[in-house]
Amino acid sequence: MRHTEENMQIAAVRWFDYQYAEYSKLLIHPPNGGYRNAAEAARFKAMGTRAGCPDLILLVARNEYNALCVELKTDKGKQTTLQKEWQIAAEKHGNRYVIVRSIEEFIEIIKEYINN
Repeated sequence: MRHTEENMQIAAVRWFDYQYAEYSKLLIHPPNGGYRNAAEAARFKAMGTRAGCPDLILLVARNEYNALCVELKTDKGKQTTLQKEWQIAAEKHGNRYVIVRSIEEFIEIIKEYINN
């Protein structure tokens, strides 16, 4: 994840934890990004890290959705092929998947998801 996406994610998680403390343990970040040496990458893969997994997953069911998957991107950022495949699989199994391009958009989506 590029530095600006990382900063957006940190801000999003801080806001979420403050606004929705009762759900804070249910917003998770899978350790699927970053740079690792080959041995560590192989260990993470063996433990279940999946390429293309979204940046944040909110394990709260709402309406017809089982969970909310959030992929953070800059204005110019694009999903990889693996991220698109992950989105299709997540949606097929009853999860909502969104691409968020700003902290403001994250706040709007979370409020709508939690309160509906």
